[in-house]
Amino acid sequence: MSTEGAPKSTVEMIDAEGRGVPAKPYMDFTVAYDPYSHKATEYKISSCSRPHMRAFHLAWTSFLMAFIAWFSFAPLGPAIKKSLKLTRNDILVANITSVGSTVLARFAIGPIMDMVGPRVGQAFLLAFCAVPTFFAGLVQNLAGLAIIRGLVGIVGATFVGCQFWCSVMFTKEIAGTMNAIAGGWGNLGGGLTQAIMVGIYNMNLASPSCNADCAWRNAFYIPAFALLCAAASVFALGDDSPKGKWVPLHKNASGAAGAVASNIQVWILVIQYSVCFGVELHVNNTAALYYNTRFGVNLTTAGLVASLFGLMNLFARAWGGMISDYCYSKFGMPGRKYAHIIITICEGIMLIIFSRIGSFGGAIVAMIVFSLFVQSAEGSTFGIVPYVDPPRTGGVCGFVGAGGNIGAVLWGVLFLFTDTFASGYLYLGIIVVAVGITGVAINVKDNPMADKTMRSTTMDGTMDGKTSAEMKARAV
Repeated sequence: MSTEGAPKSTVEMIDAEGRGVPAKPYMDFTVAYDPYSHKATEYKISSCSRPHMRAFHLAWTSFLMAFIAWFSFAPLGPAIKKSLKLTRNDILVANITSVGSTVLARFAIGPIMDMVGPRVGQAFLLAFCAVPTFFAGLVQNLAGLAIIRGLVGIVGATFVGCQFWCSVMFTKEIAGTMNAIAGGWGNLGGGLTQAIMVGIYNMNLASPSCNADCAWRNAFYIPAFALLCAAASVFALGDDSPKGKWVPLHKNASGAAGAVASNIQVWILVIQYSVCFGVELHVNNTAALYYNTRFGVNLTTAGLVASLFGLMNLFARAWGGMISDYCYSKFGMPGRKYAHIIITICEGIMLIIFSRIGSFGGAIVAMIVFSLFVQSAEGSTFGIVPYVDPPRTGGVCGFVGAGGNIGAVLWGVLFLFTDTFASGYLYLGIIVVAVGITGVAINVKDNPMADKTMRSTTMDGTMDGKTSAEMKARAV
């Protein structure tokens, strides 16, 4: 890269640190970027330029499509329950398989994406899960429903690709914000699917030749097609990294997974994420049925009200990331830590309040306030993730992301042993408060020297992306 026009002090600093002249990007960037990692140091939401902003928009839109398909069953739960003659616990078992399969998928896909890159891994997950979604309307009993929901649930692992891709493209100073916005906008699918699937159901039901059974069975073709479109877009239009072609740092995925699994801080964040994203998944699966059974509203009303919970992701998760970034700028890593603890405890308190409200209108208001905290807690968690093990951020994203699904499985099992949804929400709120307090055990360091070391390794690489460690620096 030519130094013409660069501030003299910058050139002197580079030479003084012995890192040499930074390599020229493989294409022109439209955002400010770090000269060594080529990661963006700013973001332009309205831009779709390569590679940074296009990757960001492909990350969240692909996760949005995945989320819509993943939870497309939930708003149709009352119709499916009646058609297949299922009980409340049968529906809960199917919910558990849906989020349970994602646990294994997220554990596996993180280290795999460390090998193949987020673009290829994301496209594969979307295309694979389009198949069981397409055949979802053929189920005839609980076993079939559980199997299909388990297979479709694998698409939840696209969250790892979403967060990993953003960590690859943006520097640590804005990693919390970008991860939170992308994750939050993707999570909007949890709210949109409540309205979309009910709309498709009612559209099908309006046909003289389609009864209630036909209406829900034919509703899954649209989300299946959406997954295929998202897979094609990610694969054809995205870039692996700001350096171009993906080159893995580690020789095998199992070695990377072992290193991540041996880090105690990873498991602390797994537990923290289980009480925010895990709670969100559980509420997405149960909210419509809760309003339908407790307040006696019909399927359409229950689905639309339940959609409000997920729609708060439009800004709530981003708030968590922004709060985390702001506290980091003022107080360093302790700022991120205590911001997360406070948000999580407030989440638990609001869930307890929600469970105790007996009026339909009051429950809606409490749910909306609760959703602000649960989604902000998700953003604050992933404000910490890029610092845990920078060269293996894909694996860390996978493990912590899996924690959300582990939580959703546990909360689903918890509800099997409660008489009512309200009691289950009460106990879950108490658990959230307790886990939030344990956040004091988070002890992740901000290591600027690690950033410099990683940057210096790029000087041995080539222009077409065939670098070693820097290609893999994950929002250090």
